[in-house]
Amino acid sequence: MAHNHYDVVVIGSGPGGASLATRLAPTGKRILILERGDYLPRSEKNWSSQAVFVEGVYQADEPWTNSKGERFSPALHYYVGGNSKVYGAALFRLRERDFGEVIHAGGISPAWPVSY
Repeated sequence: MAHNHYDVVVIGSGPGGASLATRLAPTGKRILILERGDYLPRSEKNWSSQAVFVEGVYQADEPWTNSKGERFSPALHYYVGGNSKVYGAALFRLRERDFGEVIHAGGISPAWPVSY
């Protein structure tokens, strides 16, 4: 097996990963983008908001467990391009509290380095 060397490994080609890779590309660095999923199949269902958002035809069948031990299935889609493939062009404005520290079951997410 050949041993490849990369300067940067980007996990996922969703909006964040793709933006980062695009900015790094002109630097000449060797960049590897890792994807969890495959390409979204071509289908008439792609154009149906009912199929995509209500029926969840492309949603991952991956059960998670919340802090109370209850199982749920988050709306995740593992495809090249990440959740941007099915996000519905809805970009909600962040609230002031979204920039602060968040305490949750898995620990603490630090505050952003910028404020609202």
